[in-house]
Amino acid sequence: MTTTRKLAELFRAIAAEDIGSATAIAVQVCKIEEKKGHRTAARLLRGALNASGKDASPNGHMRTIHPAEGLNVLSTALVRLKEPKSLASVVLAPSVRAELESVISEWKHGARLRERGIAPRSKLLFHGPPGCGKSLTAQALGHELGLPVYMVRFDAVIGAFLGQTAIHLRQLFHFAETTPCVLLLDELDALGKKRGNPLDVGELDRIVISLLQELEHSRPMGVVIGTTNLPRHLDDALWRRFDLDVFFKSPTQVTLRAFVKQLAEHKKVTLRADVVSRAVRAVSFASAERIIIAEVRRQALEPVSGK
Repeated sequence: MTTTRKLAELFRAIAAEDIGSATAIAVQVCKIEEKKGHRTAARLLRGALNASGKDASPNGHMRTIHPAEGLNVLSTALVRLKEPKSLASVVLAPSVRAELESVISEWKHGARLRERGIAPRSKLLFHGPPGCGKSLTAQALGHELGLPVYMVRFDAVIGAFLGQTAIHLRQLFHFAETTPCVLLLDELDALGKKRGNPLDVGELDRIVISLLQELEHSRPMGVVIGTTNLPRHLDDALWRRFDLDVFFKSPTQVTLRAFVKQLAEHKKVTLRADVVSRAVRAVSFASAERIIIAEVRRQALEPVSGK
């Protein structure tokens, strides 16, 4: 009932063309909805109020949002990944390695391609089960191309206001267009889910459209890599925006054994047969790594425990 009275006040202010009062009342309506626990509704209302690129201050006045204010998203949404690995040190299926080596060759001989009016592939989609090396491979690709790798934190990209996420996406892709790097969109399904779900608010579909547009029109100086464990959840149109999609299947016992041997050498540890047996029967590289690291930790603390 309180909201209804406020809406009536809002309509009267609009009829009187009293923009200041209308804005102040609209802000109050947003607060009322939020107190009721209607956070999605409050977010959409605030977004609609902010849709013109102006922000409502607590006293109801409007202030224009300066473009420089939005640049802060780069400092919070981008995480530079360190400890690069060579592609040779990553255990991959032969078909995956061949695809990636082809991309590396394109970048190393990009001038020859451009003479023919062709650009090296710059937008890659890695998909497959979790823990199978997609993100690690993205880092290794950056190492081979001599590019820093920046992972995008989507929690910092998704904004509360209508249209804010689209602005953040534009800023991120502008960064990729002006900075030689690998831009890693890890867990891309967080932004690129299939449109048309009646349970979703319309803003989610608009985010997908913004992502599609950025991927379609951006010309990154380096490479944009999207990864997902849930390829079926991606919007169908998203697949066509990538130059190459690479499927990372679950590792076999043969590839896991090679991975375990490599990790043990790196950690300078001798593994018991039962530990190796458990590791090569793991469901993913990540699961096998946890088993090996647990054994390394146990051996490291063994002298301490024996005192």
